[in-house]
Amino acid sequence: MNPRLISLVLLSCALCALAQLDTVNDFFGHQAEGRASFSTVVTPIDSWEAKADGLWISTAQGTLLIQPYQGGALRLCYAASHKIGPAQSYAFPSEPLVAEYTIDESAQAITLRTDRYSARVDKSTGSVSYANAEDKTVLKENPTAARSAIVGDSVTPAARFILSDSEAIYGLGQFRDSLLNLRGHQRELIQFNTQAAVPVIYSTAGWGIFWNNPSRTLFADSPTQGMTLVSDYGDTVDYYVFFGSSLDDLIAQYRLITGAAPMPPLWSLGYHQSRNRYHNSQELYDVANRMRQEQIPMSSIFIDYHHWGKHGTGSFRFDLDNYPDPKVMIDSLHSLGTHAVITVWPSFKPETPNHKYMTERGFLLDSARAIDGFIYDPFNPDAREAYWQCFKPMLQYGIDGWFLDGPEPDHTQSFLPSVTYAGPAPRVRNLYPIAHISNFVDHLNAYEPDKRHYILTRCAWAGQQRYGSAVWSGDIPSDFHELALQVAAGLSFTATGIPYWTTDIGGYLLGDPQDQAYREIFTRWFQYGTFCPVFRAHGRRSPGDTTGPNELWAYGPEAMEICKSFINLRYDLMPYIYSLSAMVTNQGYTPMRLLAFDYPQYVEALDCRDQFMYGPALMVCPVVQAGATERKVWLPSTDKWYDFWSEELYEGPEHFTDSTPISRIPVYVRAGSIIPCADTVKVYTGQDGQFTLYSDDGISTNPTPSLTHYSWNDSTGILTINGENRQPIQFIGKTGQVRYE
Repeated sequence: MNPRLISLVLLSCALCALAQLDTVNDFFGHQAEGRASFSTVVTPIDSWEAKADGLWISTAQGTLLIQPYQGGALRLCYAASHKIGPAQSYAFPSEPLVAEYTIDESAQAITLRTDRYSARVDKSTGSVSYANAEDKTVLKENPTAARSAIVGDSVTPAARFILSDSEAIYGLGQFRDSLLNLRGHQRELIQFNTQAAVPVIYSTAGWGIFWNNPSRTLFADSPTQGMTLVSDYGDTVDYYVFFGSSLDDLIAQYRLITGAAPMPPLWSLGYHQSRNRYHNSQELYDVANRMRQEQIPMSSIFIDYHHWGKHGTGSFRFDLDNYPDPKVMIDSLHSLGTHAVITVWPSFKPETPNHKYMTERGFLLDSARAIDGFIYDPFNPDAREAYWQCFKPMLQYGIDGWFLDGPEPDHTQSFLPSVTYAGPAPRVRNLYPIAHISNFVDHLNAYEPDKRHYILTRCAWAGQQRYGSAVWSGDIPSDFHELALQVAAGLSFTATGIPYWTTDIGGYLLGDPQDQAYREIFTRWFQYGTFCPVFRAHGRRSPGDTTGPNELWAYGPEAMEICKSFINLRYDLMPYIYSLSAMVTNQGYTPMRLLAFDYPQYVEALDCRDQFMYGPALMVCPVVQAGATERKVWLPSTDKWYDFWSEELYEGPEHFTDSTPISRIPVYVRAGSIIPCADTVKVYTGQDGQFTLYSDDGISTNPTPSLTHYSWNDSTGILTINGENRQPIQFIGKTGQVRYE
């Protein structure tokens, strides 16, 4: 059996075992193996002092620092006093700015206040409760077990919180556990292929938490014990609380201190053609030419691993036997209207010159492996520079994007015995993805500072959005069950504040394009992928030896025509999609949205795992079951909805069954939506609405943007346009008038 498939089976078994654990403490005890544990302790306050950098509180068990930040976030740090320092994390581009604050004291508590929130510290227990600008308490530490106790100079970082019964909580990254609302569930935050642990969680009650600990962390929520976070290693409890009136507001506050997501290249939002793998220049030419002949739009083609051939992993060279002139090859792809993306690994195969160079300088990590080589230490500044110098020869060919594979790192267990520049690997285990990606992107930006760079990678940690890297979900199986898991996984991941995500359309592990059953899977997955932030088909197709085709024509005429129509739809929607990216960068927006972003007032929205919004206009309902000719759909009654395909208006009921022929999935448009398309602007009447069309040169880092604001007044039937765009207007529903201002 494929070793990756074995690992996926073992992971599934592990998740099933977790589901059988009786209590939260059983979960901790079973998972901890002597490390992560929660020591219940009460920490009465001895004294306090308000300083320029925050409120310092002394307790019998340790020191508590509460730092308010400009915007809607604060930090809580608890440790021995000499262990507390400035706010530092790979998640932050710089130390956040401290906000002005006041202190109120009563017989029972000390309260820190800003104009956005307050933190009340109970004098008898040392526990903290958090309130929003309206002085409504949104989150509480458990007064009987708020945080772990300090023993000497060490602490097992842990905290426990009391949540309300009605709130829903989301985030923590990408997991194949089918979970969305995490109430009453557990997760183990570790990185590996197919899982991305991002220690950020948000609530519909108006709070979010970034748990600043990169070691293995156990999350659990229980009706009796509350929400608990426990990490294996660390000498402080260090977490950040965000306040906001919506999930969008919370994510905007998170990005205020962890960094905005930059604009991606325009072309990167189109369709990416890939497979494991194209073996030589001729295969690439043939596919690009055939795509043009079939009139199938394609933004890029991926050149996967082993393009280095006889030179070995980490040689950062093309094997000229298979790619005789890389520069001519890339230029030829450009002439065919497509971009080239190439895979890059963080590892060096033994006996290659670069392996010798990195080994002699002590820049490789012991026995830590990825693919067939040994990984470098991205925490070491000198190793980061050396890695870049090894890689730089690849820049001569004009390659457009970079496919950073295996950054968990790939063979995770081989990494754990290592000692990195930042300390033993178990203490920093979840940071490897962002450490490697930040090194790559920082150097790339310094090399070409005026160009937006496209990065796709396989894992993530908090703050990674500021490097502009998209994330895909790894080497997943190729069946309908996995497709359903991926819909929930993507919504959970993007709810952490990292907006650009995708799957391998069709799954990665096998799938026979000649098999009619698999053609159905691929087609349904492709339809779903059209509405993901990144749109890419990839996989190791039958017979699994890297020769299996993954181009649309391999799936037969019917599947090809259906998939081609969805590619055309993607490009027709590109002005809308690109404008969503501007909202991401400028407003902290999230394009692929679990329904609680927009409809938190509905119970049906809180744990809906098979529908989502794509921007403010589109309700997407993927088909995730074999042979399905219909599926249930829920539409919130606060809005009117148009069937995207028929343009029929729905004013109810909320729940109904929609037909799902193989050529379509249910997509609905919220009334009042304004969707700029390639050749027209569509106005869906029935409710007021507005939208801002964004355009620029699509590639530079400091472009001069063009903005056109559309505002629809449904009662007057007037569409007001401010800006230079003069595309034809299509009114859907009733007829309207256009007024330019």
